[in-house]
Amino acid sequence: MAIAEPYLNWRAKMDQRMLAADPQRVVLLGQALDQLGRPERQYQIVHLAGTNGKGSTGAFIAQALRQAGYHVGHFASPAIGSDLNQSLLDGVALTAKRYVRILEALMQRLGLPIGQFSAFEWDVLVTLQWYAEQGAEWVVLEAGLGGATDATNAIATPAAAVFTHIALDHTAILGPTVAAIARNKAQIIKPGSTVFIAPHQVPAAKAELLRAAADQHAVVHDAGELTLTPVRYRLTGTLAVLPDGTPVAVKMLGEYQLDNARTALAVGDWLIAQGVLADRQPLLAALATVQLPGRLQAYQENPWIFLDAGHNPDAFPKVLQTLHGLLPKNGRLLLVAGFLKDKDTTTLEAQLAVAAKVWVTTPWQPTRALAGSVLQAAVPSSVLVPDVRAGLAAAEAEAHANDVILVAGSFYLIGDLLQ
Repeated sequence: MAIAEPYLNWRAKMDQRMLAADPQRVVLLGQALDQLGRPERQYQIVHLAGTNGKGSTGAFIAQALRQAGYHVGHFASPAIGSDLNQSLLDGVALTAKRYVRILEALMQRLGLPIGQFSAFEWDVLVTLQWYAEQGAEWVVLEAGLGGATDATNAIATPAAAVFTHIALDHTAILGPTVAAIARNKAQIIKPGSTVFIAPHQVPAAKAELLRAAADQHAVVHDAGELTLTPVRYRLTGTLAVLPDGTPVAVKMLGEYQLDNARTALAVGDWLIAQGVLADRQPLLAALATVQLPGRLQAYQENPWIFLDAGHNPDAFPKVLQTLHGLLPKNGRLLLVAGFLKDKDTTTLEAQLAVAAKVWVTTPWQPTRALAGSVLQAAVPSSVLVPDVRAGLAAAEAEAHANDVILVAGSFYLIGDLLQ
């Protein structure tokens, strides 16, 4: 506790607001990075933006580079548990003690008070500096929200910009249409960079990405041109095959994970062409082993229990459909759900119709949680429970031998089970 106290004290003093709607924030962060000598120039960066799939795609790429022997940083948000878990180097999280040391050194060098930047902005600055100090060679950097005004967009030109699936989310900040959101995210494309576009992009989103890439004279790779044919879907993973017959095992469940795998493979082929990877083997190994917390994560067997943090209108239905399609013979899907207030509850009753029984509750989030009672009113067939553990206990008591239980809706819901 003695080590954590200074970190917690600084954390409490930070501005906790989400400032991703203010373009001036990126300018200020860029000035800070200039003053620090641009630490992010000491390693190669793969910058990811998108609505869904950033975590999985980023993890595939980071693990492949680690498999090939590189020192690899991976910055991904939101974190489950401590905010320190956003910042990984070779799979190990930044410690509270080192965070405080770097933070205090940066504040002194920049001559800035703690209130100058938000908590997320300090996280980005501290993490970029940490990677430089630790000799990282490659960094997979995920945008937190959007692109144009996200704190990560203060970096210099990355080695590559990767766009995962773009859909409606955070419309109050990013815009009311998929095209507007893509236009915002496309602003991470910098002059002369290399761009990767995930398969199955909405045409309006893809058009915005291509337009921005052309404006910046960027080279575009369309991951949709890479074929990966599914052979077998199971609760333990998916087996697919490349056109040359190479088998590809993907541990993470969901047909959409094959799109993430195709995007990562496209990046991998580019890394091979650049001489960074010798062949596809590191990436194939990554696809077969990576399992992110809270992305259709197997939590228990007998009965099968899965945890998923998918919360927006694009991700959540896909998760439900995936598990429903993988049910054993005569099996039922049982659901424990809880969401944040920005979830569109108007379609929930129809979405949850694939579940045989639903328990709803309030995620642990003091300001943004959607009350379980509101959710229960939106889905009258559901049962209101006091917390996620009570919901899971009720589902387990109800489950038959071939049933599958899903706990889903928010990191703040499933986080209580993963701590």
